[in-house]
Amino acid sequence: MLRALGRLHDAVTAASFAAAAACVAIITGSFAYEVVARYFFGAPTSWAYDLSSYALCPMIFLAIPAMTQQRAHIAVAYLVEGLPGVFRHRAALAVAVVAMLVCFFAAWITGAETWRQYVSGTETISANPISKWWVSIFIPYGLLSCALYFMRQTFSGSGALPAPLEGVPQ
Repeated sequence: MLRALGRLHDAVTAASFAAAAACVAIITGSFAYEVVARYFFGAPTSWAYDLSSYALCPMIFLAIPAMTQQRAHIAVAYLVEGLPGVFRHRAALAVAVVAMLVCFFAAWITGAETWRQYVSGTETISANPISKWWVSIFIPYGLLSCALYFMRQTFSGSGALPAPLEGVPQ
């Protein structure tokens, strides 16, 4: 059952990463359209900047679960890498547990805020306003998915460490 859930989580992460790439294309396309419309046809748009700014949050929070899954997120590992092998592994596991807890907590807070935006009908302040929750719903999704990857890495047999560094005593 857990393996099936893990495969489902991985499939959703792959789809969300593809959606993040689509957001990059949307941002690029809307800015390109704006430049052409403004400078070649003298007809600036009122929507291109808004669309780009709305796509920025989904782009980031749809991509970060894939980064966490691949352990490609930014990590300051200087102190952990300097520890002897057994302590390095324990310290990395402790960091993964803390990261998991922080991501769960942040997902809960941002989920509550997104719900508040939905209930209150809060809109963005722009030329073309939309409901804020349409943008912010991606934040708790990304954080929750990252928390689940940190949890899977922590409690799997492989642990939370990437491959050992070459030339460093274990």
